Amino acid sequence: MKIRFLSGVLFATLLVSCATTKNETTISSYKGQAIGTSALVYALPQTRLYFEVELVKTTIKKGPYAEYANRMLGLQNVPMKDSESWQIASVKINDQTEADNKHLYVLSYVDYPQNIDKLVRFTREGLIMDVTADNVLHSSLSVSGNEDVQFLNTAIQGMTTEKVDTFYKTILTDTAFVRIPVLQRKVSGKTTEEQAREAATQIFNIRQSRLDVLTGNTDYQPEGAALKLILQSLAAQEEQLMSLFNGAKVESRYIYTFSDLPDKPGMSSVLFYFSDRAGIVNRNTAGAKEVAYQMGSASAPPSINTTQSAKNIVYYRIPQIVEVSVSANKELIVSRQKAIYQLGNIVSFPLIDPKR
Repeated sequence: MKIRFLSGVLFATLLVSCATTKNETTISSYKGQAIGTSALVYALPQTRLYFEVELVKTTIKKGPYAEYANRMLGLQNVPMKDSESWQIASVKINDQTEADNKHLYVLSYVDYPQNIDKLVRFTREGLIMDVTADNVLHSSLSVSGNEDVQFLNTAIQGMTTEKVDTFYKTILTDTAFVRIPVLQRKVSGKTTEEQAREAATQIFNIRQSRLDVLTGNTDYQPEGAALKLILQSLAAQEEQLMSLFNGAKVESRYIYTFSDLPDKPGMSSVLFYFSDRAGIVNRNTAGAKEVAYQMGSASAPPSINTTQSAKNIVYYRIPQIVEVSVSANKELIVSRQKAIYQLGNIVSFPLIDPKR
């Protein structure tokens, strides 16, 4: 009985050995060589960073009656010239996993290893995926406001004024010389001051109308939605007229996306140069700020040697969690933790079919 048992063990061991040989897989670096139909090529993942930067451009337009703002309406510190300014509203750090063409591997087999689909997941591009990886790339949209400011035409009585002059004409009658009055009408354009005074008068009239509505000093007293609509209309008219004196402010938003592929911990790379007066500029512009991103420190275990062929294993890359920050002239704007695959180490796990 004892001898038979040992023989059975030896026989079983021989069967396992034969099965292992039959289903043995070989993995090696892929360098563009020709491969047969009993092989598959895959790439290790790497992480590309995307920086979505939202800039706000503020345009100030001088009102056409700015010179009369203080004298006619008592407004002070109104803009007396057009101006433009920029600011960084926000920075978002996004990431996308993509194939690392520097780490391509070919897995050769006799029988297709069925359990490989259970161990790892591949994309259509042949990228080996982690089931927990977030591969959503946030798309960016460019949103811009209307920078063409159109000021309201306030000349409700027309852009011209009529002046009547009286002069006397002397005519000879049968008995004497007689002076008779002659009216002469002259039409001329309104001066800027006259137009400004007319706009100021309209503003005061609107304010008086609003006060009359609120105090009930009208023939008809609106209520509810009607009252709200009237007040909104009066406020909109006053705002348009006031812009003729205190100018107009327009904000336009722009979104730019920059991408980079970090290659080592602790690195820093310039994304763009920014000016408060002109937005994104070249590095030689006076007063330009350097907007850069920085990678935090990380220490991953050493990777295994993948230059030589190996049996019955699959290579994989474990990402490294790194702090990624963006700053302008070293002043922090945003900081996020990201899983960066190429900064992690390459490991292997056995490719064994438990059914065999």
